[in-house]
Amino acid sequence: MEAFPASFLLLFLQVAVGGLFALAATPFHELSRGFYKSTGGVLFVIGVLGLLGKADLYRKAASAEAGTTVEILLYAAFIVCFAFYLYSLWGERVVFRARLFTFSLFTGLAALAAGAREFYQAPFPSVEALVYPASFVFSALLLGGVTVGMLIGHWYLIDTGQTIEPFVRIFKFFFFALVMQTLFFVILPPILYFFGAPETVGRLSDVWQSHQVLLIARVLTTQVGSLVLSFMIWQALKIPHTMAATGLFYIAMLGVFVGEILGRQILALTSLPF
Repeated sequence: MEAFPASFLLLFLQVAVGGLFALAATPFHELSRGFYKSTGGVLFVIGVLGLLGKADLYRKAASAEAGTTVEILLYAAFIVCFAFYLYSLWGERVVFRARLFTFSLFTGLAALAAGAREFYQAPFPSVEALVYPASFVFSALLLGGVTVGMLIGHWYLIDTGQTIEPFVRIFKFFFFALVMQTLFFVILPPILYFFGAPETVGRLSDVWQSHQVLLIARVLTTQVGSLVLSFMIWQALKIPHTMAATGLFYIAMLGVFVGEILGRQILALTSLPF
């Protein structure tokens, strides 16, 4: 598939899958079902748009590799499971709903892992086979965490009597994902340099020599900016002031999305998962 559209369409799947993981961090019995219907609906639409884009690329490709076919099938399975999960929110079959939610998570993770294969040239038993899917998952958790954090903040404008605990749990999920991705980015270059394939090592030097500005901007907007904002969000939640925390989550979401878009640009240009 074409590098640029494939890289940017990856964001849609990451937001949808990461958003489901963020929803899993919420206390299901403390939030009304309307929150899961509305938030799940937003994530589902994002996921469907990504699948339509990937399917169009797949259709236009001169030749489809087996790995790409598997990715499309897993992505479609994720969307189907997600759709049935949303449908189950209008009923009372709790066990059925829980299983669909779990299936959605696993098929989404599998689609991310399968999609990572098209971005590196190393053989399957390699460090790239572990590093690339891990990078995609960390990005998904961060994107999903900041998106659901912003959405749950708006829910407090609807349900004014809601306790602060669900908001705090989403914030902790977002902060954990941010710290984990930051630590991963610290250890990623030495891992690829010492254990990666020769092509990967060559691309590392290319990133620093030719795309230094992109890399620095990516780190500043997502890692540095979001870490500062997370401290401010936590202070707002301790008051507690949910409207201020929601506004700060808006800014954090802007920083995370801009940083991840820059990361997809680096991925498209160098095939490295920054």
